[in-house]
Amino acid sequence: MVLFDFVFYALLFFTGIGSYKIIRSAPAQNKFIKLLKLLWVLWTASLWIGLILQWVLPKGSKYQEAVHLPRHLWILDHGSFKDGYSKQKIAYGQHPKQYYHYYPGLETSPKKNTIIIYFHGGGWCLGSPDQHRYLAHLLQQEGYSLVFPAYRLTPAFGYKDLQADVNHAVRHALNFVKQQGVEQPKIILGGTSAGGNLASLFAYDENRWSAMDLDRSILKGVFSIVGALNTAAMEQTYTLLNYTGLIDSPSYQLANPLHWISPQDTFPFLCLHGKKDGLVAYKAVEEFCKKLNHTVPNMLQFKTYETATHIELGAAWYYNSEANLGQDTVLINWLNTVSR
Repeated sequence: MVLFDFVFYALLFFTGIGSYKIIRSAPAQNKFIKLLKLLWVLWTASLWIGLILQWVLPKGSKYQEAVHLPRHLWILDHGSFKDGYSKQKIAYGQHPKQYYHYYPGLETSPKKNTIIIYFHGGGWCLGSPDQHRYLAHLLQQEGYSLVFPAYRLTPAFGYKDLQADVNHAVRHALNFVKQQGVEQPKIILGGTSAGGNLASLFAYDENRWSAMDLDRSILKGVFSIVGALNTAAMEQTYTLLNYTGLIDSPSYQLANPLHWISPQDTFPFLCLHGKKDGLVAYKAVEEFCKKLNHTVPNMLQFKTYETATHIELGAAWYYNSEANLGQDTVLINWLNTVSR
């Protein structure tokens, strides 16, 4: 975190000095040198514009989220977070992204037979389980066993590929934990952003459970943190359509968790979402929650945060105490309730 800020402000300083000298110098005669000088000045200007936009753009805008994203991702990748202990990397397929991290529960914990299967976010096109080391440490300290899958990413892979990865990861993990001595495992599914979408699609699709010969009674609940729970009501960006397919494609509706809600979905659902989310519109998630509450009353806990952005509520609270609005406490309390 400190290193990123140091490098960024050092770049601002030195490129600023360089640009000042270029502007004050005599015009270059060589066209190539002219181009290099122009590119240098433009690069400097882009750095300053990015910094200024972080200060002036209002919350609730996708542009406000975008200018904060590079620093956020760098911290998630390189921050000195405590990780869970005894982590194992287990492959469930041949592709480099087909693996999961397994964190065993404490041997003496009454919750060790409850497996939290958590899917990372990243717009279906980036991210990894390693970015959520802080969350793994937090949940493992509560006594749960954890499975944090990776999965293949867009644009090289689409909706069907990602759902296949979810299926394979869940099946493999359930077999693996039984080999580790976890008898009659119960599972809780969860995810952040795109991961919330993947977890919800699996939870609500009864056909997938049947096809995998799994009894859905082992599912004790699902949680979504800034999840993409109603893709049809989100801005139809290139990133989204890379995953769902075009609007007239068969996969478009199938990729929307709202489409799968039915009266048989009698498991608890926790939804955490900010009203200033600039990437997954609050109104879209609100529509999902309204349908869920109408279809299956009393299963939903919908916690909203008036000032929280997508990045803040999603994972910035791992490293920024100001972004922790109590979502960790809400999540832990809900987990402890549904896992009894």
